[in-house]
Amino acid sequence: MKKWIQKYKDLKYRYKLTIMMILCSLIPVCVISAYTQMRTIQIMREKEESGLKQVLEQSVDSIDNRVQIYTNLINYLTYSSDLREIMEKEYRSDYEAYLAYTEIADPLFTMPQLYHEEIRSITLYAENIQVEHGNTLAPLSVAQNQTWYSKINEKGTVQWLVKQGNKKEILAVRKFYRQDSIQAMLVLTLDYNRVLEPFADLLTENRGGLILDEQGNVVYSGYRMDAPYKPDKETSLNYLKEHYVCIEKKIEDTKWNFCLYQPKEELEKSVWTLLLGNIPVLLLCLLLILLLGYFFSRKMVERLEQLTENMNQINLGLRKVTVVSQSKDEIGVLVRTFTRMMDEINKLISQVYEAKTKLQKTEMKALQAQINPHFLYNSLSIINWKALEADNEEISRITLALSTYYRTSLNKGETMTIAANEIRNIDAYLQIQLIMHDNSFQVIKEIQEDALSYSVPKLILQPLVENAIEHGLDVSEKEEKWLKISVCKEKDALIMAVEDNGMGMSEEQAKSIITYRSKGYGVRNVNDRITLLYGEEYHLRVKSRQGEGCRIEIAIPVNKEEKRYE
Repeated sequence: MKKWIQKYKDLKYRYKLTIMMILCSLIPVCVISAYTQMRTIQIMREKEESGLKQVLEQSVDSIDNRVQIYTNLINYLTYSSDLREIMEKEYRSDYEAYLAYTEIADPLFTMPQLYHEEIRSITLYAENIQVEHGNTLAPLSVAQNQTWYSKINEKGTVQWLVKQGNKKEILAVRKFYRQDSIQAMLVLTLDYNRVLEPFADLLTENRGGLILDEQGNVVYSGYRMDAPYKPDKETSLNYLKEHYVCIEKKIEDTKWNFCLYQPKEELEKSVWTLLLGNIPVLLLCLLLILLLGYFFSRKMVERLEQLTENMNQINLGLRKVTVVSQSKDEIGVLVRTFTRMMDEINKLISQVYEAKTKLQKTEMKALQAQINPHFLYNSLSIINWKALEADNEEISRITLALSTYYRTSLNKGETMTIAANEIRNIDAYLQIQLIMHDNSFQVIKEIQEDALSYSVPKLILQPLVENAIEHGLDVSEKEEKWLKISVCKEKDALIMAVEDNGMGMSEEQAKSIITYRSKGYGVRNVNDRITLLYGEEYHLRVKSRQGEGCRIEIAIPVNKEEKRYE
C-alpha cells in the first residue's frame, strides 16, 4: 500500500489532477447508475407483482361470482317450501313418495343444471328418504358413509370442500337441523376443472398456482408440464413465498386462499437484459470522463508546468522569468509573485555584488600596510636592539609596541581575527599614544575573559580609540581624563565599546558621526564594514552629551559555532 501511495506522490501534478477529476466524476456516475438500476429493478418487480395481482384478482373475482351464484342457489333451494315438504313429509306408500320425487324434486334439482353446465348434480340427503332416487335424493346414511362427510363442520351455512379421487369434484354442502340433530343435507356437486378454469388459465410456462382451504389443505396445485422450474419440494405457501414472487387473494365464502407465483429468475432475466443494454452507455460515459478529465487537467496545469520549467531554467543559471499570466486566479497570482521575487533577487544580487566590491575597496586600504612587512619588522627589531645598546628603555618600549601593533594589524593578511588579538592591538596602540601624550589620560579596561575567543573583524577598535583621543580628550580641559575599553557578551551578541570623558558632542553630531570621513580608518569605515558583514541591523551606536564625554558601541552577532580558541 505504501508503495502505491509513493508512486501516486511521484506522479506529475497533471496526472494527479486527471485522476482526481476522473474519480470525482466517476463516483457520482456509478452511484447514480447503481441507484437507477436499483430503482428500475424495484419498479419492474412492483410492475410484475402488480400485473400478477391484477390477473389474479380478475380470475378470483370470476370464480367468486360463480361461488356467489351457487351459494344463492343453495340458499334458494334451502328455503323452498316444496323441498321442505319432501324432507319433512311421511309418505304412506312408496308410490306416493315416487310421485313427489318425480314431480317435485326432479324438476327442482334438474332445472339449475340446464343453465349451469359446471353443476354435475344436486342431491338431497334426508332421514325420511328410504331409497335413493337417481342422483337427486338419497338417505342421510349414504352421505354419512362418504369420505368427505367427516370434513363437514357443525355450521349451518354453506360449506365448500373438494372431493378427492380420480375425478375431483367440488362440493357445496348445507345441513338442515331438527333441534340438535341433522335432519337433512343438501349437496351441490360441481365440476372441479370448470369452476377453477379461470385460475388454471393463468398458468403459463413461467407461472404456477396454488389454492389452499381454511385448514391449509391443498385444493388446487398446478403448473405447466414444460415449465423449467417445477418444484421438487412439497408445495407449500411458505416455500413459495421464500423462493418465488407470490401474490395471494382469498374468497370469503369458500375461505380458499388463491396464490399465483412465478420464479424470481424471470424478473432477473429482464433486469440483466436492461443492465447489458446500459453497459455501452456507461462505457461511453467513462470514455468521455477520461478524455474530458485529461483535457481539462492539461489546460489547468499548462501554465503551472511552464512556471516549473522556467524555475528549472533559473536553477541552471538563467535569471529571467519567461512565463507571463494576466489572469487573476491562484496560478496568475503565483506567476506574478514569482516574477516580483526574481526581480527582487536580481536586485539583491546586484546589491551584494556592489557591496562585495565596496568591501574589497575598503579592505584594500587595510592591506596597504602589508607592503613589505618583513622589512618593517626587521627595521623595528634593529631599532629595538640599538635602543637597548644605548640603554634607552623608552625607545625600546615604543619600538616593541609599534611592532606588536603592526603585527596584529596585518594579521597575516586575514580580515577576521579574535577579540583577544583586537585587544592586544589596541593595547599596543594605546602604549604609543600614552607616551606621545605624556600619560595625560588614564586607560580603563573591562574585559570578560570568556568573550575574547569570538571572531571579530580586525581593526575595528583603533579608529574609535583614535577618534576618542583626537576629538574628545585632546580638546578637553579636564584635569582627570580617562578612556575605557570594554568587551562583554550579551545574549547572542558580542558588545565592544570605547568610552571617554572628553568634550563629547551634540545629539546632531552623534547621529552624523558615522558619515564623518576621518583620515585613515574612520568611524564611518568601521560602521560600513560591520553593516556589510552582518546586515543593516548591526551598526555603531553612539551615545554622547556635550561636555560629558562619548560612548560608541559595536554589536557583533555570535553563536556557538563562531567561537574558536587560538
